[in-house]
Amino acid sequence: MAEHTEHERRRWLRGRRDGGDAAANLVCLPHAGGSASFYRDWEAGLPGDLAVRVVQYPGREDRLAEPCLTNMAELADRVTEVVLPLFDRPVVLFGHSMGAALMYEVTRRCEAAGASPDLLIASAHPAPHRKEPGGLHLGSDRDLLADLQNFAASRAILESEELREIMLPMVRADYQVIETYELAEPIPVRAPIAVFRGAEDTDVDSGQGDAWAELTEHGRLVRHQVFDGGHFYLQPQQDRLFAEITGLLEAVRTRSRSVAR
Repeated sequence: MAEHTEHERRRWLRGRRDGGDAAANLVCLPHAGGSASFYRDWEAGLPGDLAVRVVQYPGREDRLAEPCLTNMAELADRVTEVVLPLFDRPVVLFGHSMGAALMYEVTRRCEAAGASPDLLIASAHPAPHRKEPGGLHLGSDRDLLADLQNFAASRAILESEELREIMLPMVRADYQVIETYELAEPIPVRAPIAVFRGAEDTDVDSGQGDAWAELTEHGRLVRHQVFDGGHFYLQPQQDRLFAEITGLLEAVRTRSRSVAR
């Protein structure tokens, strides 16, 4: 049973450091159409005592042969199973775009199991109860490609017919996850929340970002940081992004040391 559990963890979580002596775990949840390789530079750019764990969804990269999940509840259940063992030390969750909504649902499940993250960082996504409805997953491949043209991170898909054939079904499945997910009213979690977004990101405005405060029992955001750039501000603003995350992590460490005393 333990061997099966370890196999599942390795399928779902990526990270070069073993994490045995890490001071904290940073768990990254990618965007719709994203994969673990998007975060390949993060371990090198963040503090050495931090274990960076990136969730690898089914249906991409080394999990290409596996069927994609199309339901937020099922995806959150599966991610929660592999994240819960990480709570032997402080845990920070970073979710970008669809990953931010998934992060919130995983947090609800972790807290129900008695484990609350030390911090949530919601990137480039409205508070789930303020999310606009969408139906792109029901449209044609042309509709999906037209939407992907808005994102520089999708350029490789757009330029290669072979990649389009492989990746469009995965993109459609991820869009179904986020477009069919609904949160009718705010359900606060105990974890504090910080919001990151790009100044030119048309997917989330200031009010939709501020509304994440309604999803934490603290009633306010730890930070609402606006970066230059659009939906994928992360890559051109990487140095500043890492500096902001490092500052927030230091605050987490300070709180942890205070509680330990």
